[in-house]
Amino acid sequence: MGKNQLMKKSVLFFTLILTLFFAVSGKPGQPLSVALTGQYPPFSFYDGRGEVRGFDVDISNAIAEKLGLELQIITTEWDGILAGLLANRYDAIIGSMAITPQRAERVLFSDPYYISGAQFFIHEENRQDIRSVSDLKSRRVGVVLGETFEHYLREHHPEIEVVTYRSTVDIFQDMHNRRIDAFLSDRLVGLYQVNSAEMPFVPAGDLLYEERMGIPVRKDNPELHGDINAALHELQREGILEQIHSKWFGPQSSGHTSDITTRTVVSMLIKGFSTTIQVALLSLVFGLLLAIPAGVLLHSEPKFWYSVVRGITDFIRGTPVLIQLFFIYFGAPQLGISLSPVTSAVITLTINSAAYMSEVIRSGLISVDQGQAFAARALGLNRLQQFTYVIWPQAFRIALPPLVNSSVALLKDTALVSVISVSEVIREAQSIISVTFDPMRYYFAVAIMFFVFTYPLMRLAGRIERNLKSKGFSV
Repeated sequence: MGKNQLMKKSVLFFTLILTLFFAVSGKPGQPLSVALTGQYPPFSFYDGRGEVRGFDVDISNAIAEKLGLELQIITTEWDGILAGLLANRYDAIIGSMAITPQRAERVLFSDPYYISGAQFFIHEENRQDIRSVSDLKSRRVGVVLGETFEHYLREHHPEIEVVTYRSTVDIFQDMHNRRIDAFLSDRLVGLYQVNSAEMPFVPAGDLLYEERMGIPVRKDNPELHGDINAALHELQREGILEQIHSKWFGPQSSGHTSDITTRTVVSMLIKGFSTTIQVALLSLVFGLLLAIPAGVLLHSEPKFWYSVVRGITDFIRGTPVLIQLFFIYFGAPQLGISLSPVTSAVITLTINSAAYMSEVIRSGLISVDQGQAFAARALGLNRLQQFTYVIWPQAFRIALPPLVNSSVALLKDTALVSVISVSEVIREAQSIISVTFDPMRYYFAVAIMFFVFTYPLMRLAGRIERNLKSKGFSV
């Protein structure tokens, strides 16, 4: 069997494994799927039982009930939530999204379901220094990435240095550490979150402008757009919208989200870390299956398959894994292929890890002395037997320590998949932090979980390396 035949059989085997995996992973099939972040109290957040609650969740339930549909809540990152809608990941976004002309060019917005406004917040010790937007010239102001506040400041107040963050929790942390002078947020939300986090921040000046919040759907789904508008009008007429608003923002509201229990925190972190391990192990197995034939081809004469594999591995190693993740997750639906977030993550990390591990395999093959192949040939072994019984065992032993290190790096790379709404441990921790406003405690807990899992692997790599050196192999 030649190298090309080995490559073709490996690709066929890998394709079969992936096909079985996709068949098992399945596709979402809920009648009405709605996206929100789950990290925007009191509009959406995880309660003490680990369930998503909030103003937008109640609005979603009320609309689904009016439409007679079962509701599926999908939590995802805000900076990719609109791209997910356009990629047909869900039917609508009910996440307090402001209606803007730019967004309205790409989606159909429902009629507004509430109105709010933009408000600056400052540290209470700066009351005398900052009283209006004019006092923020050349100062640093924090906003959540992708929100309309960012675009408003960049367009109307270029004299202000805009600093973007992934969430309000991160803004609070930097504001508390005095890295920014103010932050801009929805007034209603800002007051609620400052109160919940017990932070020494206060509003500064008047509202900058008013915002109307709508529910976007894709332009190729006008029927759902009409149904949602009809449901909103009926909810308005029956007074249900007002009841939901009063529940969360009226005088009778609690003013705080529910305290999350230790049991829930542990459960969420373990569940998230299980997903992390699952994604890492699948990516490692599939990546290694691809890396072995790819590494063999990279060690061969520069012919057609060599050029193809060399081009792919160089491109993968020369581009950020985050871009690759977005390309697979958002790009596949453009080609008519619907992949779940976990499947997209596994495919991306498989390809990425295969590119790096193929170079490790190639290095192992290079390390085997040329005389070994000559000796095997002199014994009458064919090319497959030479590779199977003489070359590969020696190359694999040499490549094993860096392969273990690649596995550790792969496990840590899984933290990136939270951006496509995979509920791995980092995303679960961020959900907890959105309620507790205590990032250091829970990020440290996650770091310990990663360390407990990766430290034995690092020790194993060191032990294998020492054993190989003691037997005279160069590593």
